[in-house]
Amino acid sequence: MYYRLTEPYAFRGYKGLPYAIRAEQGRKLFDKPLFFGKEPFLALLYCNGTEPVELDALDEKTRAVFQELLSSDILSASETPMAPLKSYQRYHVYPSRYLERVQWSITGRCNFRCRHCLVSAPDGHHPEPTLDECLDVIRQMEDCGVHQVDITGGEPLVRRDCEAIFRALSEHRVFINTIFTNASLLTGEVLDLLKKHGHHPGFQLSFDGLGCHDWLRGVPGAEKQADAAFRLLKERGFHATAAMCVHRKNRDSLRDTVNYLARNGVSRLRVNAPQALGLWKQYARDYALTNQALWDVIRDYIPCYFEDGMPIDIDLDGYFSCKRGSTAYKVPFVHHAPSNPDWHKLPYCEALQHTAYISPEGHLLPCMSFSDTPVENHSPSVFTQPLGELTQKSYYADLVATKLSDLLAKEPECAQCPHLPDCCGGCMQASMTEDGDYLVRDKDICWFFHNVGEAAVRAVADAAIASIQPQP
Repeated sequence: MYYRLTEPYAFRGYKGLPYAIRAEQGRKLFDKPLFFGKEPFLALLYCNGTEPVELDALDEKTRAVFQELLSSDILSASETPMAPLKSYQRYHVYPSRYLERVQWSITGRCNFRCRHCLVSAPDGHHPEPTLDECLDVIRQMEDCGVHQVDITGGEPLVRRDCEAIFRALSEHRVFINTIFTNASLLTGEVLDLLKKHGHHPGFQLSFDGLGCHDWLRGVPGAEKQADAAFRLLKERGFHATAAMCVHRKNRDSLRDTVNYLARNGVSRLRVNAPQALGLWKQYARDYALTNQALWDVIRDYIPCYFEDGMPIDIDLDGYFSCKRGSTAYKVPFVHHAPSNPDWHKLPYCEALQHTAYISPEGHLLPCMSFSDTPVENHSPSVFTQPLGELTQKSYYADLVATKLSDLLAKEPECAQCPHLPDCCGGCMQASMTEDGDYLVRDKDICWFFHNVGEAAVRAVADAAIASIQPQP
């Protein structure tokens, strides 16, 4: 039997463990990538319409992959040779593990003085890479099949050569998914430049409480600048989300903040307590909320969210998540591990499997939260080794390959905990020791399961939902 891609599909293949393919139509990707072993991957290389493939001679998993692609009309089959693939359809194999998206700090500089900065930008801990270094990173992302990037900093818009970066990303078919910004430099001219070079990203703006924003950002007038930016994005049709760091000074502003953001076209708010990293180490003692105080804020707000008509998508630090206009909520801290007896062999952190972070120095890290930690000191740089190589064999690769069983071997108390199938170890970075040991139980999620639990969150949310629903 002969197989080939059905037009206008093309395959992107990733030659890193696990092997992966992704079908695409131009910039439109087919559902999710498929992950499997080496044998199905190699078999698909022969699906060019001119070389026969004996499906019955292949293993069961390979046959299942073929059947899935045939049923999705991505592959076509014929008993006789078919027309060869068009040039754009030819299977492109990348020398890297699959990366859905890269978050990239294009500068360590910032024009704000945020008291909780993860990368200590006000103290100048991180430099700004040269334009040539940035162009090299972009080439490496293209070489590894990375087609989406989130741009962050520092404050990314402080760079005077942003247009050159926007242009190069477009030329290398790497498209900006989200720009993280403090909004102070966000203007119509910036949006015009993005549009000129084929980008239409979303923007995540920092907004730390109505009437409270300036204090955390360390700059008078920051809240007015953010307000102007929200209005500009709404006017120009750009998607806007917001992130709020909750602490003792803004804990009472959450309800007003949510409703204000909803009125200004913001689709989603992510609320978190700042991590005790970077500059926040200096302020945490006086301003950080305790776990109990954070739960008090969230517990008190959940009824308000439903009373106000679920005005925005919201994520409340792992305790509660809900979509705008819907009463179908989640408790993200709770994972409900599958009944598969091998579930503990799954990756410690699923979120790290298909994303990565590149620091201003080029360090390849699992996520931005590892900045200014001992892990960063051990992490390789894409300025000295190719990105594709680093995704497969490096300190970074070892870290993202960590399994829950690795934690359990170090933390026997966790192995005996009845909450383990629900917490799955929590965040591998959250309780990292000063010497960089990340195989340590997450004390925050541990506190949640022993002091709050899913039932308590659901009791609050369900009561709130019942109160707004019409009585029979």
